[in-house]
Parts: sequence; C-alpha cells; structure tokens
Amino acid sequence: MRSPQIVRLQQQFLASLHSQPRQWLLDQIIPAPGFKDSKEVLEIYLHRAMARTVDPLNQVFHSVRWMMGPEHFEELIERFYADSLGEPLNSEALSMEFVSYLGSLEEADWVQMSDRVALQSNCGFSAAVALVAAALLDWRCHWVSLIAHRSTDSSEQLLKKLHHRSSIWQRPSLNRTSKQCLSSVDLVKLQALVNSDADSQAVPVCADGPSSFLIYADQDHKPKVRQLNVDEARLINHCDGTHTVASLCHEADFFGRSHAQTRELIASLIKDGVIRGLDDSMA
Repeated sequence: MRSPQIVRLQQQFLASLHSQPRQWLLDQIIPAPGFKDSKEVLEIYLHRAMARTVDPLNQVFHSVRWMMGPEHFEELIERFYADSLGEPLNSEALSMEFVSYLGSLEEADWVQMSDRVALQSNCGFSAAVALVAAALLDWRCHWVSLIAHRSTDSSEQLLKKLHHRSSIWQRPSLNRTSKQCLSSVDLVKLQALVNSDADSQAVPVCADGPSSFLIYADQDHKPKVRQLNVDEARLINHCDGTHTVASLCHEADFFGRSHAQTRELIASLIKDGVIRGLDDSMA
C-alpha cells in the first residue's frame, strides 16, 4: 500500500519541475550538513530530473547544437523545458515537442539565442530559419532511423522486376518513413559538417536557391540525406504507391523526358536505395 504522504511528495515534486516549489514541499526536506537550506537540496534534484528528461535531445539534435554552439544550445533546452507543459514519455514525443516549440517562437525570442549562428551575407534567410531547418533535419534523420524497414525485395530483385515486360503496371514506392523537403540550407553539406565535428562556421547555402532534399534510411537503417535534381524531385514526389511506371513515364513526357530516361532514373534510384518497392498487386 502506498503512503498518502509519499504520493503527495511525488505530486508536489512533479509540480515543482515547471513552477516554483510550494512551501509544504520545502518543509518536508531536511538538508544534510553542507547544504544551505531545503531549497538548495530541492534545486539539485530538480536539475537532475530535468537533465534526465532532456538528455535525448542531445542525442537527436546534433545540427542545432553545432549551429548554436553547446552553451547556447543548453540554454535553449532549459528554456524549452521550463515552458513545457509536462513530461513526455519517450524521445520521439520529446523531439516532436522540441521542433514544434522552435517553430512557434516569435522573432523577438530568437535575438539572444541565435546571436552565435553565422550566416552568409547573401543567404536570404534569418538565423531563426536556419535553426528550424537544422532542427527539422535532425528530427527527420531520427525519425527514419527508428523503425527497422528493410525492403521485402533486394535492389537486385527490384531491378529484375523493373525489366519484366509487365513492369509498366508496377507502382514504385519509397520507405514509408522517407521525408522529402525543400530548403535553402544545403542539408547535405550541413550534415557532413556536423558529422565531421568541424568547428561551427557559416551555414551552408544552396548555390541556386531553394532545393529539394530527401531524408531516407538505407538498408542498414542509417539516415541518408540526398539533394535532388528537378527530375528526381518530380518523380520521387509521385512514388507514393499510386503511380505506375507507365504514368510516371507519361507525365515526364510533358517535361521533355523520354520513356527510356524515366526508366533509367527509376533504375538509378533503386540502385541507390531510394525506391524500395515495386507494387504490382491489384489492391
């Protein structure tokens, strides 16, 4: 049987994580020698509880940490935690809350947090936009790596199906966790800089304006970031399991792409592990 006193202590402690502790809770704490008072003892435990809760953010948001610097990133995490309404149960929920939190901040909120983000003079976007782009990249990479999703067919088997005479009715598809996005931040270069542990520097920018990117997992479930050219982006956008090879070739006709070129592109994307399924069922 649980003691009502212990239950109340737990409730008051949890309430203190996001607000000032009540006097009742402070009165229950007897500080050990060396501590100034019960408030100092409680603050230590509250800080430890916060650190355990937000630790997954350090494991997910590498690009944001790199872009802001460790000190500023820690300040951002503490601010997010203070504004949080409760304790997320897992790292996925925590990560989604963190990205949502960044996306909802007002421009004035970024002044102190983004003063260490180095931007190119002609990049065309603010530090806030760069940080949100980094956060979304980190979250998408985390998301695509969560689920074991090897293809039912290997790349070799898919290529064999693609060369079958009935392949025009097959419907190419990506992994369901794959994420396509648009960004003026060069996400491929950004990830390479972060993975190389290079010192923070100017945010890399796409040379020709906003570009399409695909974040997906390879056969070993490791996240990969790919910058897409116009033809790749257009085709991948329709690799949702509803478009047949025939319809993809037909639509590419309007952009001056021959059927052979479209099929070659599909084959290339299969070899690179981007297209992971060819559905020929009637359902």
